[in-house]
Amino acid sequence: MKSGSTLFGLVLLTFVLSGSIAHASSNPPACVEASKQSLDNHLTEEKLIWSQEGGEVRDIEFEPIYREKTNKCYFKLNFKIVKSGELMRTYYLVDAFENRIYAAYLDVLKRGRSVPKEPPLNCTYGIVYDEKTSCATKAELDGFVKSLIAQN
Repeated sequence: MKSGSTLFGLVLLTFVLSGSIAHASSNPPACVEASKQSLDNHLTEEKLIWSQEGGEVRDIEFEPIYREKTNKCYFKLNFKIVKSGELMRTYYLVDAFENRIYAAYLDVLKRGRSVPKEPPLNCTYGIVYDEKTSCATKAELDGFVKSLIAQN
């Protein structure tokens, strides 16, 4: 059973990366490989966590980003979670070389037939884990991500 799961993961990873080939082609091989490995680790964890909660990870989007002046390799990871009448969206910005999360976001897009008007379930960002900042909106998080990538 383990080999079937591994095969499925490789097929999924290949599918995800083929959708991002335009982005990956401008990145050095070390960044692409580190991104693939870190992505595989994050997706394995997310799938395990959400399956234990009765959810399923879907619609995975992945974009590696290399910053030559600082030799930084990030990737953006977006996916949806379907869980008993709920549709949630998740976003991460990860340093692929260090496997460190700089930004994380989770909100409910749909609950039953309605669109909830509640704050995100998780919206945090920061350089140092113990000094993460909570945010109220995806726009605030996106501002941090844009600034971090531009600086580095």
